[in-house]
Amino acid sequence: MRLSTKARYGLRALVHIAHRGYASAQAIAEQQAIPARYLEEIIGELRRAGLVVGKRGPRGGYRLARPPGEIAVSQVLAALAHPGQDAGSATAHDEISVLVERAVDDRLEAALGDLRLEQLLGEARERHRRSAANYVI
Repeated sequence: MRLSTKARYGLRALVHIAHRGYASAQAIAEQQAIPARYLEEIIGELRRAGLVVGKRGPRGGYRLARPPGEIAVSQVLAALAHPGQDAGSATAHDEISVLVERAVDDRLEAALGDLRLEQLLGEARERHRRSAANYVI
């Protein structure tokens, strides 16, 4: 499975927010190397899905709407999916192909449903810790 660019950026932004607790769109865009205008669109979709809440103003920014342990990766992917990206819009014309695609989609959704944002954050922290320990000048 390949994630869309929007999904990758959205997950990176959410993990960044989860790590910091609160972050401005500008800070996320700069530190995660995400185009600012595209990030604003993504955050808007995440906000409409109830995954982040924002605060306006000069000291504004975003925070998670729920603890990271309560946010499933599948929810994030669903919030950032393009309309018509469902299994029902598949181009397969035969019944067997449609059945196989639905079965694969159901299994993938079940696997992703168990994966939480908190797990991604923990794994990212562990990777960073290991790479920092291997850094030698």
